[in-house]
Amino acid sequence: MTRRNRPIRKAQPAAPAAVATSAQPARWRTLAEQLPAEDTRTLSRQQAESYEVDPARYTEREKAAAEHAMDFNGNASNSLTFVQSTGFPGFPTLSLLGQLSEYRSMHETLADECVRMWGKIVSSGDADPDKLKELESELKRLDMRSVVRQLVIHDQAYGRAHAFVKLKDDEYGVRELPLLLSPRSVRKGSFEGLRIVEAFWVTPNFYNSTDPTQADFYKPSSWWMLGTETHATRLQTIVSRPVADMLKPAYSFAGVSMTQLAMPYVDNWLRTRQSISDAVKQFAVSGVKTDLQQYLAPGGATDIQARAQFLNNYRDNRNLLFLDMATEEYFMVATPLSGLHELQAQAQEQMAAVSHIPLVKLLGLTPTGLNASSEGEIRVFYDYVRGYQSHALMPLMLYVLKLAQLSLYGQIDESISWQWAPLLELTAMEAADARAKDAETDTKYIETGVLLPEVVAKRLDTDEHSLYTGLLSQAPALDEIPDDDIEAITEHIAGIGEKNETSAHAGEEPQAAGADPGTAPSSVDLPDPSLQSGGQHGGQLPALVKPAVQPGVTGAAGLEPPAGSRERDTR
Repeated sequence: MTRRNRPIRKAQPAAPAAVATSAQPARWRTLAEQLPAEDTRTLSRQQAESYEVDPARYTEREKAAAEHAMDFNGNASNSLTFVQSTGFPGFPTLSLLGQLSEYRSMHETLADECVRMWGKIVSSGDADPDKLKELESELKRLDMRSVVRQLVIHDQAYGRAHAFVKLKDDEYGVRELPLLLSPRSVRKGSFEGLRIVEAFWVTPNFYNSTDPTQADFYKPSSWWMLGTETHATRLQTIVSRPVADMLKPAYSFAGVSMTQLAMPYVDNWLRTRQSISDAVKQFAVSGVKTDLQQYLAPGGATDIQARAQFLNNYRDNRNLLFLDMATEEYFMVATPLSGLHELQAQAQEQMAAVSHIPLVKLLGLTPTGLNASSEGEIRVFYDYVRGYQSHALMPLMLYVLKLAQLSLYGQIDESISWQWAPLLELTAMEAADARAKDAETDTKYIETGVLLPEVVAKRLDTDEHSLYTGLLSQAPALDEIPDDDIEAITEHIAGIGEKNETSAHAGEEPQAAGADPGTAPSSVDLPDPSLQSGGQHGGQLPALVKPAVQPGVTGAAGLEPPAGSRERDTR
């Protein structure tokens, strides 16, 4: 074929330079603008504010109370406004964050530990035991265990907790007056209980901001409770983490809540958890190598979207994947998953560290490894709980005990106090070992003469953790037996002798050498000096031991010992 006979092909016009250089970036910018805007809020706020409260649903009275609340961080915003800053987040935001399990678990774990073992009413004087039992029953009637638990939750969630003292005939005009701990202010039978009030409904009214030497400096003496002025003595307040005085008005006189302290750590945990979940979900990324220049040309976006949709629809192990052998190449990139669990565990440990709660208590995660145990962390946590009980809850319990005494008896016994129970609860095996050691110690004290068996028996009878509570006091004491009841006195002394025979058999004195085993002792010490001579029995020997001549045996006294008994000292 000659050159003249070859077909002539028309050359395609080249694209303008401007189009070739600017078409791709413009197309990429168009695709980028279609992506959703990035949310700059923290993960905690994103999840919490998804349940944002609609202010339009508030009543007029609730709106007026919210307007007065000073829960802003320097800006003149009311309590219905969400403020994102490093200052006080506001009670609405703290309420919404309390719905997340990470925060709520911190609040409830500490609250449950504070009331798990509860406590008891004690007296440093000679208070009547029946009176202590009546006060215990009064605390049960007031349901103080549930009240204290809810107060701890509010203190951890909001930084401030309130308990209103409810009395009978408590009118609104009386609430602004101080509640004195006297029979005139608290009449008999007037104490109805404590009512929990959330911090959102309480606003400080009067406080001293001029004299730092006074006890009420930056400490409200009265509060507004939904438009009702209430004296501070009627509204008991718990603030376990107070802030500096200059920040108290901005914090609405609340402290730093555990929610606010844990926000950075919980946000880090939520981000780590979501990142690991995304990595596991997309650990293998598949793609197709192709010529993007033709797809980025004007009108090519539809083709690339259609091609991607086609691949997604048929990408399955049971389907076929069609590729253009000349212009397309399939590939897959797998992300290594090793070490992700360690990153997640570290984020959980940081979240547990700020709350002072061990992982096994907060999240139920047991330590791993050889001989791993959480006993040390749990004991440290119990020390933290005991400190919280002492400085945050003890004043409330003492105040309630005084109110209960005024309501029941009309007077206050200063010797009556409250004692928290130990937090460490022994297992059945540990309790048995402890009782065995106590019994061994008591036996040594009795053998050496430091204690009498009656003292140990009384302790076992009154100890609520003993196995013999109330069983050892059924027999009458010697001083309760009438002096003329010789038979009862004899039985009581014989019972003490039998106890001594079984408990102090090892310390029994041996017989003298050459003594006859069947011979009775030459003299017997009487338990009561009045029975020896000149007593009410005319100096006659009471029938403690029945005299009888033993045939064929002569002793110093010529008496036969009781049948089946051993020689023992009846003292």
